Amino acid sequence: ISIKWLLPTNFSIKLNINGAFKGKYKKGGIGGIFRNSGGHWILGYYKSAIAYTPAYMELLALKTGLAFDKKNFNLEIEMDTTDIFCLLDNDTCSIYSNLVTECRSLLKKLQNPPIRHNFREGNKVAHFLATQGSKQSSSSPLSLLEQPPNALLKAIHEDRIGYTKSRTVSTTIFAKLVELGNRFVTCTTNIDNMVAVPMNEPNGTLTLCNSTT
Repeated sequence: ISIKWLLPTNFSIKLNINGAFKGKYKKGGIGGIFRNSGGHWILGYYKSAIAYTPAYMELLALKTGLAFDKKNFNLEIEMDTTDIFCLLDNDTCSIYSNLVTECRSLLKKLQNPPIRHNFREGNKVAHFLATQGSKQSSSSPLSLLEQPPNALLKAIHEDRIGYTKSRTVSTTIFAKLVELGNRFVTCTTNIDNMVAVPMNEPNGTLTLCNSTT
């Protein structure tokens, strides 16, 4: 299937977030980027952090992005992990409980903006920023970028023009991706017995079809 970063709807701002995890060193980084409906850079951020788990880093990246003053604009959120959706919906998140509670509170203040899943290929800018964060000293403050660094100019341009990349996706994860709002997957029949059929559509949409056909 063809994957790309999708522009936010008119008059909305999209926040893409990512967390980098280096378990061997218990170190990681968080990153995020705000872009407008034209795909133009508004603000980027990254920071180093102690890494407990990959999910912890993603939650921390989300919390950091939500904490910015949004000046009452419409926000859309996108990430390439599926674990966070489950954690935000689950009241018994054990080691993540405090961080999850903070994220829920910030989301509520923002009138619960939509959170959607995209693939890594559609989240490459946030991934780059999180990786940069992981390279910083643990004592480094949060880095704010009002302009994209030169290393990201090509990726930003590719996202704006709808540049696509291809990947293979297992049918076993399709039902979950439908529930998480992934726009490259469309559920049309019962999800218990399906195969994927690539559609020749400009947005790379997949339609799930009954496997008996």
